[in-house]
Amino acid sequence: MKVMRRLRLRRGDAVAALLGCVLVAMYVSIAAAHPTPVLCAQAALSLGFVPALALWRTRVVPAAGALLGLLAAWCLAFIVATPANTGFPPYLVAAPMAVYSLTRHAPDRRLAWGALLACAAAAPASPLMWELRGPDDLRYRSGDSLLGFLALHWALLGVAFLWALHRRGEQRRREREHEAARKNERLLIAREIHDVLAHNLTLINVQSSAGIIGARTDPQAAVAALGTVRDVSAEALAQVRGIVAALRAPGAPAAEPEGPATLAEIVEGFRGLGLAVRADYPADLLSHLPAQHALAVRRITAEALTNVLRHQRAGTTVDYRLSEDASSLALTVESVGAPRSLASAASTPGLPAGCGTGLV
Repeated sequence: MKVMRRLRLRRGDAVAALLGCVLVAMYVSIAAAHPTPVLCAQAALSLGFVPALALWRTRVVPAAGALLGLLAAWCLAFIVATPANTGFPPYLVAAPMAVYSLTRHAPDRRLAWGALLACAAAAPASPLMWELRGPDDLRYRSGDSLLGFLALHWALLGVAFLWALHRRGEQRRREREHEAARKNERLLIAREIHDVLAHNLTLINVQSSAGIIGARTDPQAAVAALGTVRDVSAEALAQVRGIVAALRAPGAPAAEPEGPATLAEIVEGFRGLGLAVRADYPADLLSHLPAQHALAVRRITAEALTNVLRHQRAGTTVDYRLSEDASSLALTVESVGAPRSLASAASTPGLPAGCGTGLV
């Protein structure tokens, strides 16, 4: 196992290499029994196929080159030995294997096309183009037999090439889907952080600015503002912890982030920041809604009131209405007040001009 891990062998490639070792033993034993030059050459060539088979999908280009080179040398030895029969080698599968691996894995598509055309051109020299007509009497095929076996070679090469193209396309499609999923996850996380933190950060910003101003004239107001900052920041921290916990547990149902349990808490919080909120909604409306729907209502409410606080002056009157019918909820937020200009926003401590992210 350590050797396989070091060489990064795939299980199927290891099996192919083991079969190659079995063939080595067979051809070496044949050469030992009949030590002719051709049989000895074939025994030596069989040794070279073992590492090439082991690495044909991990070291694609050198392994494919070795497979095709060894196969060409084997075919040459076979032709030299004719009309004597040295056997039809199983190594003929090396040609479609090389075409497949180069088409499937090689970064340069020209290598795949080159291997395909070279193998197609060399098909007439394949040992299968000879037929055995008697003991040690190999004859080159002719007529329909020749055309049939030539078409068979080309068909196998074409199937290997097209199947590799299909697999390569599938892999690229999966990679694109994976990248799109990653982008969607990042977008969802960004939206979640915005929904959870945007209004809390606005409250902290406003209250800290009020505390700075109040510290000069009204220490009690400054203490109250700092208390609000503490409470809101603790709430924001709890919500961030909820998001992180959900991200750390893939596959687990996302827990609802901690936060205001009722609309009344949200509305009262913004009233404390200077908005004159006139609220009209059933007090128990959220209690019978699904958790995700209730969370959406609270977040939309907080986002809408945050935008009023962000873009209009303190003292702005806000009409907040939430109603329900048999199939839907209707939420209306209307504000009446002078809009805050960019210049005044930039000049007001703690309220810099927006940057387009939905955060202060």
